[in-house]
Amino acid sequence: MNKIISFYFGRVLMLGRTNSGKSTLLNQLIGKKISITSHKINTTCFNISGIYNHKNYQIEYIDTPGLIENNNIIYNSLFSKNNFDAILLVLDQNKWNYIEEKIIKIINNIIIFIPIIIVINKIDKIYNKTILLSHINFIKKKIFFTDVVMISAKKKLYINDINHIIFKILPNKKHVFPKNYITNQSKKLIISEIIREYIIRYIHNELPYKLKIKIESFIENPKTLSKNINVLFYVKKLSQKKILIGKNANMIKFIINRSQNSIEKFFNKKVTLKIWIKLK
Repeated sequence: MNKIISFYFGRVLMLGRTNSGKSTLLNQLIGKKISITSHKINTTCFNISGIYNHKNYQIEYIDTPGLIENNNIIYNSLFSKNNFDAILLVLDQNKWNYIEEKIIKIINNIIIFIPIIIVINKIDKIYNKTILLSHINFIKKKIFFTDVVMISAKKKLYINDINHIIFKILPNKKHVFPKNYITNQSKKLIISEIIREYIIRYIHNELPYKLKIKIESFIENPKTLSKNINVLFYVKKLSQKKILIGKNANMIKFIINRSQNSIEKFFNKKVTLKIWIKLK
């Protein structure tokens, strides 16, 4: 007699201040880089979903933009749906100010009967770990949570503890995504985000993080199975165009080379990437 296997699926919302390490954590949880990371504030501009599969468990982790001034509209629209099964509140070490207070206020006002897991990130930067105990006691007075995990997303410390905690609270439900899925983002969005990361990382503050990147064409060669990708950057100023191109076109060549390597790694296919820069 065949044993009936139960399947479990749930959606987990990741919240926290900008640069708390949510994107790095998402990449580690999924086991592949799907969300760009940078020290620049508010690198993540929209929700990014990562799909984690393990045996009969499937989790959709949703990375959200970090909370900054006037960002309440984003969170209110998310919370109004209440279509998730748990919240990961990602905190940067023992940092706490008005940003965390804002997030806590929204959660306490809107979210009811949804498990909240506190994730204290970047513990590798804390020399005296005993201060974390007093910090956890402080958080207890602010919000009710079901569990707490202390991790280092960058150093890959205790990441799997989060998945195991989520397993215990997932509802008995059919899987939404195919087993080989790691993200529900489109191929074009993934490519544009990979390119945007390298621009942000190497050009620093000279360009805004909300870059207009358009994938003009995404064609697969049936003979070689390679992909030909043509991309357009739109900039507002001639000075920005010059920065992107760089002296003797060195900067744009560097960005193309790095981006192309990352895109090839993601899709496991040979890629030919071409980039044009235009004034908007």
